[in-house]
Amino acid sequence: MYDAQAVQTLSSCLLRLKEGKGIGTLVSEDEADLPKVMTRLKQFDPSKNGLSINEIVHLANALIGEHMSATTIQNWTKREVRDIIGVPHRGKKYSINQAAIIYLLDDLKHLFSLEETRELLTIVFKNPNIDEDDLISPLDFYLVYTQHAETSGPIELTEKRLRRSLERINAYRPETVHVLQLCLYARRISHLTHEAKQRLQHVLQT
Repeated sequence: MYDAQAVQTLSSCLLRLKEGKGIGTLVSEDEADLPKVMTRLKQFDPSKNGLSINEIVHLANALIGEHMSATTIQNWTKREVRDIIGVPHRGKKYSINQAAIIYLLDDLKHLFSLEETRELLTIVFKNPNIDEDDLISPLDFYLVYTQHAETSGPIELTEKRLRRSLERINAYRPETVHVLQLCLYARRISHLTHEAKQRLQHVLQT
């Protein structure tokens, strides 16, 4: 996920879904512009509903462009990092927290192997099927992460700012700051990779 404003809008969408407000006009005011799979998210009750893989994919792609694949996520949930995402929340649907983890995985894959990513996220999320043992909820972590996605200076100097953000939601732990910093490194790599590919296409076409 490359554009900082886009990932911030995506995290805001997840927060609105958790609060039962639906995605509102964050994606599109005109339902005709939305894929059918997305219209249900206009009115979403988190106490009754979960998110399908298609909805998770379409929500991200509507904000950041076509890049996320349902097939890739299905592989993650079935085999590769199932033990960090956890089992579906309702039937075949995933919770808001699980969607936040999937979006994090999509960013982290640009820098870390899936095994490294699993080990990293387990530091803060522990057992994905037990929310109470998390150092911070996946959604709160994702909100803080996207809040700092525009960081352009040395990431090692973000510790104080990250600490303040975590303290505001009573979720400060040193290890959480360290994991957030590594996620910001991965986001920067993904941004630079995307930028370099765009520049390459421009050079080859001129």
